[in-house]
Amino acid sequence: MNVDFKQRRQRIGALGTILGGLFVLVALRLTLLVLIDGPRLASMARSEHTSALDLAAVRGPIVDRNGQALALSVETRSVYARPRRLLESSTPAERARLATTLGLEPAALEARLAHKASFVWLARHLTPELARGFDELNIDGVSPATEYQRFYPESDLAAAVVGMAGVDGQGLSGVELEYDRLARGAPVEMHFYHDALGHPILDSPVALRNPAPGARLELTIDAAIQAQAEGYLADEVAASGARRGTALVLDPFTGEVLALANADAVGAHDDPRLHDSGVQDAFEPGSTIKGILGAIALDDHVIDTRRQVYCERGEWHLAGRKIHDDSPHEWLNLGDIVAVSSNIGAAKIALALGADRYYRGLEAFGLGHKTGIDLPGEASGLLRPAAMWHPIDLADHGFGQGLAVTPIQLATAYAAIANGGMVMRPYVLKAAYDAAGHKVIEHTPQALRRAVAPQVAHQMNLLLRGVVNTPDGTGRLAQVADFTVAGKTGTAQMVNPATGTYYQSRLVASFVGFVPAQDPRLVILVVLYDVQHGHFGGLFAAPVFSEIAGSALQQLKVAPERVSYTTASMLPSGAPNLVGNLAGNVLDDADAPDAANANSADASSAPAIALDLASGLAPDFRGLSLRSAFALARARGLNLESDGAGYVVEQSPAPRTPLSGGVIKLVLAANAAEPGWSRP
Repeated sequence: MNVDFKQRRQRIGALGTILGGLFVLVALRLTLLVLIDGPRLASMARSEHTSALDLAAVRGPIVDRNGQALALSVETRSVYARPRRLLESSTPAERARLATTLGLEPAALEARLAHKASFVWLARHLTPELARGFDELNIDGVSPATEYQRFYPESDLAAAVVGMAGVDGQGLSGVELEYDRLARGAPVEMHFYHDALGHPILDSPVALRNPAPGARLELTIDAAIQAQAEGYLADEVAASGARRGTALVLDPFTGEVLALANADAVGAHDDPRLHDSGVQDAFEPGSTIKGILGAIALDDHVIDTRRQVYCERGEWHLAGRKIHDDSPHEWLNLGDIVAVSSNIGAAKIALALGADRYYRGLEAFGLGHKTGIDLPGEASGLLRPAAMWHPIDLADHGFGQGLAVTPIQLATAYAAIANGGMVMRPYVLKAAYDAAGHKVIEHTPQALRRAVAPQVAHQMNLLLRGVVNTPDGTGRLAQVADFTVAGKTGTAQMVNPATGTYYQSRLVASFVGFVPAQDPRLVILVVLYDVQHGHFGGLFAAPVFSEIAGSALQQLKVAPERVSYTTASMLPSGAPNLVGNLAGNVLDDADAPDAANANSADASSAPAIALDLASGLAPDFRGLSLRSAFALARARGLNLESDGAGYVVEQSPAPRTPLSGGVIKLVLAANAAEPGWSRP
C-alpha cells in the first residue's frame, strides 16, 4: 500500500469521523429541540403568528318599573396602536396628522408610543366626527376597535341608585356596581393567524360566535315619582339653605323603593352617581324616633294610650343635664307626647322601658344594622350596646340623640308601623332578564322579622295621625288633600366631629310618615342636612313630604279617601230643586265613599251650583264607583268611556274644565292590597 493511498484513507476516515460527529450533534440537538424545547418553540411560533381580538359585549340596559330607560349602551369606535410597528411604518408628519385626527397633541401621542408595551390605546369612545376622520387615514400599526359606551338618557335622574359604569364597561357605583356581573355580559376573545407582515390569513380557525349581551335590569324605581321627589327636594334644599337633602319613597308592604332622591346645594362638586346619602350617610333621627319609642313601649306594656306623663312644664333636670320642650306642658298621654313632640315625655318613657328593652326594640326595628338593601356601601348607623348607656344616654335616646340612623333604616322602621309590624327588606332591583327575555333573577318581598304586634302597629298608626291632623301637632304642613297622613317630625342638632359636641345652630330637619293612613301605600322620608337654627322638620321637611305624597298618589292612581267636591255641583243646570233627590240617587250607594256626607248637601247652594253647571264645565267624577259615575252622567246628559274597575282615579277632561264633545273618559282602579300579598 503506497503512501498516498494510506494518507487518502486517513483523510477519509477523519472526514467520516467529523461528519459522524456532526450528525450525532445534529441528532442530539434535534432531540433536544423536539423533546425539551419543542413546546416552548411551538408556543413562540403561535404567538408570533397568532393575534387575539376582544369583542366587547354590550352592557345591559337599566329601566324603571314601567320600562323607561335609565341607562343604555351605544356602540362607539376606539383606536389602538402597536407602538413598534407604528413607529417603523410612519413618519413624524404622519403621526402628527394621526394625533390631530384623534383630538390629541402630537407630543402626547409620541409619549404613548414610547412605552414598550405591544398594545396601547390611543383614543377611546370617539365621537362620530373623529371616527370618520380616522377612517380616512391609512397608517400601518393603528387599528380601530368596537366598544360600547354607557349613557344615561334621563341625565341624573335616580343617579345614586343607577350609579355609573367606567370607560372599560365595569360598574363603579349603584346598581351598575351591585349587579355588574349580570349587566356587563360575556365578551368573546377571537384568535386568528397572520403572516409575517401582520396580515390576517383568511382560513384562520376564527370562533364564529357573538358576545353575550348583559342582562336587562328592571328596577323598582318609578321614574315619574323619582323625578317629582328630586324636583321638590332640590327646591327645598335651595330655599332652606341646606347643604344637602334626601327623600325616600317605599312601598311598606313589599319593601320596594319607588324613589330615592338626593340633592346637593348649588355649587357642590360631588358626583351624584358616586355617593348615595340615602344608604351611606347616618344622622341623629331626633324626634322621629318617638314613633318607634311609642311602638316599643306599647308592645312591652310599659305604657298605654290613657296613661298620663308629667312633662315638668317644659324643663326637667336629670343627672346634671337639662332636658326641655319647645313649649311648656304638664300632663300628657302618649298620643299628646308624640303629637306635640315632648322631649321630656319621651325621655320618661325611655327610662321606664329601661336600656335593655329599649335597645332590643330598636334592634327589632332594624336600627344599628344594615337593612340589606341591594345597593353598595350601605352604612350601619350607630347604636351602642345597652351596657354602655348611662341614664342620661337612655333619656337622650328617647328623643333621638346619641344614636344615628341611615335614611333607609328610618324609612324601613316606619314601614313596619305602616304594614302591621313586619320589617321588610328594602330592594331596588325588581327583576333581570337575559337577551332572550328569560327571567334570570327576581326579587320578591322578604319579611325579616316582626318588630311589634299588629294591634300595636295599628295603635301607633292612629297616634301618628295626631301629629299631622290635630291643632297642636307639629306636622300639620304634611297634610295631603283628600288623604289622611300619619307621621312624625324630627329636628336634631348636628355633631361637630372635631370636638364631639353639638353645633348650636346646625340642624338636621326631617319628616317621615305614610299615606293613606287607613290603608298605607307609601312611606315617605324627607331629610334636610345642615340647616340653620329655627329650621324645624315640621316647617321645612313636612311640606316636601306633602308635595311628594300628593304627586306619587296621583301617579299610582290611588283613589282619594275623601271626595273634594260639592255634591250639588254635579246637577244639571236649571234643576236646583232636584239637589237633594239627585244627590241621594247618585251617591246612595254602598260603593260610593263619603256617601253620608254627600247626602247631607242642602239646596241653599243651588243657585251657585246651577251657575257652575251652566258654564259647561266637566263634573268631578273622582272617587265615585262606576255605578255612581254613570248615574251622574245620565243626570248630566253626558257620555262616558271607562277603563278599569273600582273607583274613578282619573278623568279626561279634568274636573271643572270645559267639556269637549260631551264624552268623558274615566280611569278606574281598585284601592286594595297588592296582588298576592295579604296585609296584616
